[in-house]
Amino acid sequence: MKIRPEIFLLKNENINHKKILVTGSDEPLIGHVTEFIINKFKNKNFFIDSSGSIDKNLSGDLFSNNKILFVLRDLSSIKENMEAFNLTDQNLLISSPNKNKTNSIKSEILKSKDSLLLECYPLTRQTKEVIIKEFIEKNNIDLSSNMFWYVLDNFDNNYISLKKQLELLSLWGGEITSALDIEKVVSIESRIEINKIFFQVFKKNKILIDYFNKNINSQGDFYIFLNSLKLYLGIIISSSNKEVVISNFPKYLFNEKDVFLKIYNLLNKKKVEKIYKNILKVEMLTRKHSSLYLLFGIRFLINTKNIITS
Repeated sequence: MKIRPEIFLLKNENINHKKILVTGSDEPLIGHVTEFIINKFKNKNFFIDSSGSIDKNLSGDLFSNNKILFVLRDLSSIKENMEAFNLTDQNLLISSPNKNKTNSIKSEILKSKDSLLLECYPLTRQTKEVIIKEFIEKNNIDLSSNMFWYVLDNFDNNYISLKKQLELLSLWGGEITSALDIEKVVSIESRIEINKIFFQVFKKNKILIDYFNKNINSQGDFYIFLNSLKLYLGIIISSSNKEVVISNFPKYLFNEKDVFLKIYNLLNKKKVEKIYKNILKVEMLTRKHSSLYLLFGIRFLINTKNIITS
């Protein structure tokens, strides 16, 4: 049997499978799903053997009633372990990112009716929508229809990062009607250093790029940066003068106030519109080619600097 790990987590059903393989490319999700499964077996009084090998003579402990879950993370001796497992009546959990050896294990898992395959990859749009809807309903988040689609388009496509963003969103405590509301609680509160990248635009390109590379470690980080930039641009275009723009500027970024004022003085409507168009463009490119987010990000950042200082 094969099921998407996100749906598996949402259902939160009892696990009645003999062999389980958790694999894919999203390692944080692999780790999360693995611990979720282990806890399920612990709650059923299974003895958890994480030694990395299968001892067919192992009988568990006093509380396990001879019920054992073998957990394998090292696939170097998988053949020997599978042979040993076939001689026991115990359960097996294999947890590993995609490797050459996982392909043969996948085919064996899929052949068996009492086995389960969970492949962890970035979320599809459809699955992401299901997760967001379920979380919003469960946590009674008052989100307008337009903001729901904003969340769907702009929140991370990796399950763990998405859940963290949604958990931050649940702290808002009132009706969410604008993107500024969302960014105030999600972007700014989550990664302050990422939100300071915008204020490095007057530095030399090498320093700017180094700062960007130091703080952007995932596609999710890059989206946080873009969303923080939208927030600052929103403050600028909605402020009629310097006094208003400073009153709307996040208080905890007081050290960046002078740089923000300098940016405010240099920007005009035409420049802001140009930056917004570039944001939409880089978001589209990143969705299509997610592995190139750093390259797209650096190009976008230098281009933004050139627009501001031109």
